Amino acid sequence: MLSVATDQDPSHIGGLKSLTFSEALKVARSLGKLSTGSSGLDNLTRGGYEEGKITEVFGPSNSGKTQLAIQACVMATARGWKSVYVDTESTFRPERLVQMAESRGVDAEAALESVFSLRARDVEAQSRVLKRMVEDPRVSPAKLVVVDTVTKNFSLEFPGTEKTGRRQGALGSYLNRIANDAYLHRRVILLTNRVASITRNGVSLDVSVGGLTVGRFVSKSIRLAREGGFVYANLEFPTEAGRIESKITEKGFE
Repeated sequence: MLSVATDQDPSHIGGLKSLTFSEALKVARSLGKLSTGSSGLDNLTRGGYEEGKITEVFGPSNSGKTQLAIQACVMATARGWKSVYVDTESTFRPERLVQMAESRGVDAEAALESVFSLRARDVEAQSRVLKRMVEDPRVSPAKLVVVDTVTKNFSLEFPGTEKTGRRQGALGSYLNRIANDAYLHRRVILLTNRVASITRNGVSLDVSVGGLTVGRFVSKSIRLAREGGFVYANLEFPTEAGRIESKITEKGFE
């Protein structure tokens, strides 16, 4: 028997709804996917972003993370979904949303009306969005939630190695809450993330910020890198699955 915390059925004692593993499996199998808007990325991710789960997209600056995040909002609009865009970097551009929508034959006005952009300048504000997603009737129907960038505020508020434990603890708590919300409300969660350089066996590597703390909660992790006029995407988790080449145009990733 599996107990799932839920605020949707108050008849369950303590807010817990009990599911058998068979019932939980049926729920998992009923979850759909949101196309990335790129045939190459859809093939790489086996269909796109999963409902009820978290997808991470990470890479260095100017690798296309925000472009892909805005593109996800356009694809959600095409499905008739509402979206929440949690902007920690002040990088959300409504004019880019309009350009992508028009280029893809999606009603630009509908796209603007269906995306709620919420600025989060610190960890507290970022966490308050989770509460608003449940309590605000305008925001709660959202099926797509983008957090761009998920680790930025945590890195600023808990800097340095001496605060690593507190930073990872706060980040883990936040991700646990958003993962629960994703499952309960069948939302697609898309997190963008930065990279940090580490040295392993004498070799310098770029890894996603948050490391294993983030990795515990994501179902898929996609690495982006720009080389010349192309952006390359690798599926890093759950299994390494090749590399695709893409260009960013008016439509976004193609």
